[in-house]
Amino acid sequence: NNTAARQLPHTPYGESDKMVLRQYQIVGRRQPTETNPHPQIFRMRVFAKNEVVAKSRFWYFLHQYSKMKKSTGEILAVNEIRERNRRIVNNYGITLRYNSRSGTHNMYKEFRDVTLNDAVQTLYTDMAGRHRARFSSIQLRDTKIVPAGVRALKRSGDAEACNNDNVKQFLNSKIKFPLAHRVPRASSRSKRTVYKATVPT
Repeated sequence: NNTAARQLPHTPYGESDKMVLRQYQIVGRRQPTETNPHPQIFRMRVFAKNEVVAKSRFWYFLHQYSKMKKSTGEILAVNEIRERNRRIVNNYGITLRYNSRSGTHNMYKEFRDVTLNDAVQTLYTDMAGRHRARFSSIQLRDTKIVPAGVRALKRSGDAEACNNDNVKQFLNSKIKFPLAHRVPRASSRSKRTVYKATVPT
Protein backbone atom coordinates (compact mmCIF):
# COMPACT_ATOMS: atom_id res chain seq x y z
CA ASN A 1 0.00 0.00 0.00
CA ASN A 2 1.39 3.36 -1.07
CA THR A 3 -1.33 5.33 0.62
CA ALA A 4 -0.07 7.36 3.54
CA ALA A 5 -2.02 7.19 6.75
CA ARG A 6 -3.61 10.42 7.83
CA GLN A 7 -2.23 11.87 11.03
CA LEU A 8 -5.02 12.95 13.35
CA PRO A 9 -4.64 16.30 15.11
CA HIS A 10 -3.35 16.01 18.64
CA THR A 11 -5.83 16.95 21.34
CA PRO A 12 -5.04 17.08 25.06
CA TYR A 13 -6.37 14.25 27.16
CA GLY A 14 -9.99 14.73 28.17
CA GLU A 15 -10.73 17.73 25.92
CA SER A 16 -11.99 15.90 22.84
CA ASP A 17 -15.07 14.39 24.51
CA LYS A 18 -15.68 17.08 27.15
CA MET A 19 -18.41 19.62 26.47
CA VAL A 20 -17.44 22.95 28.02
CA LEU A 21 -20.54 25.09 28.62
CA ARG A 22 -20.56 28.87 28.34
CA GLN A 23 -23.18 31.35 29.46
CA TYR A 24 -24.66 33.66 26.82
CA GLN A 25 -27.12 36.53 27.02
CA ILE A 26 -29.20 36.76 23.84
CA VAL A 27 -31.53 39.63 22.98
CA GLY A 28 -34.06 39.20 20.18
CA ARG A 29 -37.44 40.30 18.92
CA ARG A 30 -39.95 39.83 16.12
CA GLN A 31 -39.11 41.57 12.86
CA PRO A 32 -40.73 45.05 12.70
CA THR A 33 -43.74 45.41 10.39
CA GLU A 34 -46.08 48.21 9.42
CA THR A 35 -48.69 47.07 11.92
CA ASN A 36 -46.11 46.54 14.68
CA PRO A 37 -43.11 48.84 14.12
CA HIS A 38 -41.79 48.42 17.70
CA PRO A 39 -42.17 44.75 18.70
CA GLN A 40 -41.48 43.46 22.19
CA ILE A 41 -37.86 42.67 22.99
CA PHE A 42 -36.95 39.40 24.74
CA ARG A 43 -33.78 38.67 26.68
CA MET A 44 -32.67 35.18 27.67
CA ARG A 45 -29.66 33.59 29.37
CA VAL A 46 -28.63 30.35 27.68
CA PHE A 47 -25.93 27.81 28.54
CA ALA A 48 -24.36 26.28 25.43
CA LYS A 49 -20.97 25.17 24.16
CA ASN A 50 -20.76 27.90 21.50
CA GLU A 51 -22.66 30.87 20.07
CA VAL A 52 -24.36 28.87 17.31
CA VAL A 53 -25.93 26.41 19.75
CA ALA A 54 -26.94 29.30 22.03
CA LYS A 55 -28.88 30.99 19.21
CA SER A 56 -30.59 27.72 18.35
CA ARG A 57 -31.66 27.19 21.97
CA PHE A 58 -32.89 30.79 22.12
CA TRP A 59 -35.27 30.30 19.18
CA TYR A 60 -36.37 26.91 20.52
CA PHE A 61 -37.47 28.25 23.90
CA LEU A 62 -38.83 31.53 22.53
CA HIS A 63 -41.06 29.66 20.09
CA GLN A 64 -42.72 27.90 23.04
CA TYR A 65 -43.57 31.18 24.80
CA SER A 66 -44.45 33.65 22.04
CA LYS A 67 -44.91 31.56 18.87
CA MET A 68 -41.90 33.20 17.29
CA LYS A 69 -39.27 31.50 15.18
CA LYS A 70 -36.07 32.35 13.37
CA SER A 71 -37.70 33.23 10.04
CA THR A 72 -40.02 35.81 11.63
CA GLY A 73 -37.59 37.24 14.21
CA GLU A 74 -34.16 38.78 14.53
CA ILE A 75 -31.36 38.69 17.08
CA LEU A 76 -30.20 42.07 18.35
CA ALA A 77 -27.23 41.11 20.51
CA VAL A 78 -25.30 38.07 21.71
CA ASN A 79 -22.98 38.53 24.70
CA GLU A 80 -20.99 35.96 26.61
CA ILE A 81 -21.22 36.36 30.39
CA ARG A 82 -17.92 35.73 32.16
CA GLU A 83 -17.41 35.57 35.90
CA ARG A 84 -14.89 37.97 37.37
CA ASN A 85 -13.60 35.85 40.24
CA ARG A 86 -13.06 32.13 39.74
CA ARG A 87 -11.31 31.56 43.09
CA ILE A 88 -14.31 31.62 45.45
CA VAL A 89 -16.38 28.49 46.06
CA ASN A 90 -20.15 29.11 46.05
CA ASN A 91 -23.25 26.99 46.58
CA TYR A 92 -25.44 27.19 43.47
CA GLY A 93 -29.14 26.34 43.47
CA ILE A 94 -30.58 25.50 40.05
CA THR A 95 -34.28 25.13 39.21
CA LEU A 96 -34.95 23.13 36.08
CA ARG A 97 -37.58 21.33 34.06
CA TYR A 98 -36.90 18.27 31.96
CA ASN A 99 -38.82 15.86 29.79
CA SER A 100 -38.53 12.16 30.58
CA ARG A 101 -40.08 9.13 28.95
CA SER A 102 -43.09 9.41 31.25
CA GLY A 103 -43.73 13.17 31.32
CA THR A 104 -42.45 16.62 32.27
CA HIS A 105 -40.92 17.13 35.71
CA ASN A 106 -39.77 20.11 37.77
CA MET A 107 -36.68 19.78 39.93
CA TYR A 108 -34.36 21.75 42.18
CA LYS A 109 -30.71 20.79 42.64
CA GLU A 110 -27.73 22.23 44.49
CA PHE A 111 -24.07 22.07 43.53
CA ARG A 112 -20.88 23.46 45.01
CA ASP A 113 -18.38 24.89 42.54
CA VAL A 114 -16.22 27.91 41.74
CA THR A 115 -18.25 29.13 38.73
CA LEU A 116 -21.84 28.88 37.58
CA ASN A 117 -20.75 27.36 34.26
CA ASP A 118 -19.02 24.48 36.05
CA ALA A 119 -22.06 23.96 38.28
CA VAL A 120 -24.35 23.77 35.24
CA GLN A 121 -21.91 21.37 33.59
CA THR A 122 -22.11 19.16 36.68
CA LEU A 123 -25.90 19.42 36.56
CA TYR A 124 -26.11 18.08 33.01
CA THR A 125 -23.75 15.22 33.90
CA ASP A 126 -25.78 14.40 37.01
CA MET A 127 -29.09 14.47 35.12
CA ALA A 128 -27.70 12.22 32.41
CA GLY A 129 -26.45 9.69 34.96
CA ARG A 130 -29.39 9.66 37.38
CA HIS A 131 -32.38 10.34 35.12
CA ARG A 132 -31.09 9.63 31.59
CA ALA A 133 -32.05 13.16 30.60
CA ARG A 134 -30.53 14.50 27.40
CA PHE A 135 -29.12 17.97 26.94
CA SER A 136 -31.93 19.00 24.61
CA SER A 137 -34.66 17.92 27.07
CA ILE A 138 -33.42 20.02 30.02
CA GLN A 139 -34.59 23.60 30.52
CA LEU A 140 -32.97 25.74 33.23
CA ARG A 141 -35.52 28.03 34.87
CA ASP A 142 -33.48 29.84 37.52
CA THR A 143 -29.99 29.90 39.01
CA LYS A 144 -28.94 31.51 42.28
CA ILE A 145 -26.22 31.47 44.90
CA VAL A 146 -27.47 29.79 48.07
CA PRO A 147 -26.03 31.21 51.32
CA ALA A 148 -24.20 28.77 53.56
CA GLY A 149 -24.77 28.69 57.30
CA VAL A 150 -26.85 30.63 59.80
CA ARG A 151 -24.60 33.70 59.73
CA ALA A 152 -24.91 34.00 55.96
CA LEU A 153 -28.69 33.77 56.26
CA LYS A 154 -28.74 36.66 58.75
CA ARG A 155 -26.57 38.80 56.51
CA SER A 156 -28.48 38.16 53.29
CA GLY A 157 -31.97 37.96 54.79
CA ASP A 158 -32.75 34.91 52.65
CA ALA A 159 -35.13 32.37 54.13
CA GLU A 160 -33.56 29.45 52.30
CA ALA A 161 -30.41 27.50 53.02
CA CYS A 162 -28.62 24.55 51.49
CA ASN A 163 -30.74 21.39 51.48
CA ASN A 164 -28.46 18.95 49.72
CA ASP A 165 -26.55 16.72 52.15
CA ASN A 166 -23.67 16.40 49.71
CA VAL A 167 -23.23 20.19 49.79
CA LYS A 168 -23.85 20.65 53.52
CA GLN A 169 -21.00 18.35 54.51
CA PHE A 170 -18.51 20.93 53.18
CA LEU A 171 -20.05 23.89 55.03
CA ASN A 172 -18.29 23.11 58.30
CA SER A 173 -15.53 25.66 59.01
CA LYS A 174 -13.50 23.03 60.89
CA ILE A 175 -13.60 20.40 58.17
CA LYS A 176 -10.45 18.30 57.83
CA PHE A 177 -9.19 16.04 55.06
CA PRO A 178 -6.84 13.12 55.79
CA LEU A 179 -3.44 12.97 54.10
CA ALA A 180 -3.72 9.49 52.61
CA HIS A 181 -0.44 9.36 50.66
CA ARG A 182 2.50 11.00 52.41
CA VAL A 183 5.88 10.56 50.76
CA PRO A 184 8.94 11.11 53.02
CA ARG A 185 11.49 13.34 51.38
CA ALA A 186 15.09 14.19 52.20
CA SER A 187 15.75 17.36 54.16
CA SER A 188 18.42 18.52 51.70
CA ARG A 189 19.66 17.67 48.22
CA SER A 190 22.90 16.17 49.53
CA LYS A 191 21.00 13.49 51.46
CA ARG A 192 18.84 12.53 48.50
CA THR A 193 19.88 9.05 47.26
CA VAL A 194 18.32 6.34 45.16
CA TYR A 195 19.08 3.44 47.54
CA LYS A 196 18.84 3.53 51.31
CA ALA A 197 20.86 1.42 53.72
CA THR A 198 17.98 1.32 56.18
CA VAL A 199 14.24 1.33 55.63
CA PRO A 200 12.79 4.75 56.43
CA THR A 201 10.27 4.84 59.27
